[in-house]
Amino acid sequence: MQWRNLRLAFAISAVAFASSCVSPQELRREDDAACAGYGFAPGTDAFASCLQRESLARRFLTAPPYWGWGYWGGPGGPYWP
Repeated sequence: MQWRNLRLAFAISAVAFASSCVSPQELRREDDAACAGYGFAPGTDAFASCLQRESLARRFLTAPPYWGWGYWGGPGGPYWP
């Protein structure tokens, strides 16, 4: 029973990973459309700033969580008492 559940979880995660693959060109088109929808004109500094903010927001949302362990926050790190 345990192996069946493990295989099912693996299959679900593989399908989710495969469906989340998007090419950089598609991401750029989505960002262009979003910034144009916000009212920024393509080719301006404000449009470039909007593209940068969209990219940073995507990285923030997809970054793994930080739990405070490891070099800076865990045992053996420089700030561990």
